[in-house]
Amino acid sequence: MKVYGFLSIVSILVAGLSFVSSRSNEASSTENDIFVRSVRATSEDDSVKKEDGSTFRIRTTVFFFIYGFLVLLAFIGFLVWRLRRSKLKAQNNNSYVARFFSRISSNTYSALQNIYNGMRDTGEAVPEELRDCPVHEQLRTHYMPYKKKYEISNENLEKKKYLGKGNFGVVRMGLLKMADPKTEEEEKKRLTVALKSAANCYDITQTSMLADELRLMCAIGRFPNVLALVGAVTVELRRGRLLIVTEFIDCGDLHSYLKVHKDIFEDHLVEDRNEKDEPDSYLTPLSAKRKTYLYTKEGGEQEEVIKESLKSLTTSDLLSFGLQIANGMQYLATIPLVHRDLALRNVLLKNNKTVRIADFGMARIHQTSSYYRTKKTKDAPIPVRWMSPEAVDNMIFTQQSDVWSYGICLYELFTLGGLPYPEIKTDDVYDYMKAGRRCSQPEHCHVELYNLMKLCWNMKPELRPTFSVIVEYFIEHMKNSAPQLLDYVEKMLKVEADNQRQLDDWIRTPQPVS
Repeated sequence: MKVYGFLSIVSILVAGLSFVSSRSNEASSTENDIFVRSVRATSEDDSVKKEDGSTFRIRTTVFFFIYGFLVLLAFIGFLVWRLRRSKLKAQNNNSYVARFFSRISSNTYSALQNIYNGMRDTGEAVPEELRDCPVHEQLRTHYMPYKKKYEISNENLEKKKYLGKGNFGVVRMGLLKMADPKTEEEEKKRLTVALKSAANCYDITQTSMLADELRLMCAIGRFPNVLALVGAVTVELRRGRLLIVTEFIDCGDLHSYLKVHKDIFEDHLVEDRNEKDEPDSYLTPLSAKRKTYLYTKEGGEQEEVIKESLKSLTTSDLLSFGLQIANGMQYLATIPLVHRDLALRNVLLKNNKTVRIADFGMARIHQTSSYYRTKKTKDAPIPVRWMSPEAVDNMIFTQQSDVWSYGICLYELFTLGGLPYPEIKTDDVYDYMKAGRRCSQPEHCHVELYNLMKLCWNMKPELRPTFSVIVEYFIEHMKNSAPQLLDYVEKMLKVEADNQRQLDDWIRTPQPVS
């Protein structure tokens, strides 16, 4: 059809040009005859005759014909251009849908439909026998709907730079426009957010894991030491598109920060000259027995407790991070939620040195072989250096296994990003733990905190402390040795809680007038 249309246009052009040419030749012949007659008349009568009026009319006719033809040609070209542009636009609008349906099977589409339906609130009550189950368990997750209040319009999101990619997800930075701005200033404001999507939207496993993570984050709510959900885009989930929108934490993960800044670390842990011998007691911190924290400079001037600059790293920062991680895990335990992959690589750092626990779905697979090994009966690598023996042995994850991982986090903190069991090969770590051997005391770690680590690493899960006890232990330790630091951390967390509450202002939509 396109060829016939093109040939038709060419035929019209040729016919028009032929007609113009013939008319021009006729006009030229007439003009020559008139000119000859005029010359003859002049030579005979010696007088000047006026040019015949018909010549002027012919010239005028030819001019307007050519002009009209060019206008018609331009109009036809404009119509063709508009038609082609509208077709291309329609093709672009439908290209994703076409690619989607051409690449997926009916089973895949049906599975995506089931994921979408499963996120809707059916009003179905949680059975009594499941109410005490951790929310991450599959049966319990089924009863956790996605909350519509978190829905964000795609029009209010602007995607920015690529931040990172794992085997299961892609993260980008984005800008969020306020859903219901009240003033011109609010209309111009933008909130920097993180956008998480599946690495392959046609992979049902990835999309399902992302949907479960979204429902978990809805159930978790907001807490100053836990990464907060801002909202989500779910309207195109049936086409494989699901977007989780969270806080943007600007300084990356805590493990990388410690590794990069270890050369500027200032150790405030010094020998205590007033050492006292007091009996040990379970989970009751000793008074500073061997080392204490120094917060005064020479001459008695008070040292700043925490320098908010990220170019500064001290023992006080490590204490603050340890307390904040325990605080966040205590909150998750009340939901209850088992993290399953607690490690400093999954703890994010803000520029004011507050931290957020992230990655609740254990959806990321690390590529470093020293971090993970593959069990003989499993295809998926597991983070054996951070896992409790029962988790490695039987893939049993509980709050007690999270407590073990927290002890490893403390080891990472006080070794400034060191690898747990550095002298042991990854495949030998499990046997090393089963033999009752543990990580050694880090150089920058107070003995009381190393005692806490060892309690977290008890072979019997029921004898490990809970996160509530760990938080109390940390608070008591800091009251005795760094009270000003404890006050500072508590004030920071109140500010962060207020900031998280304000996230609702960005997604709140206008309410219909009753």
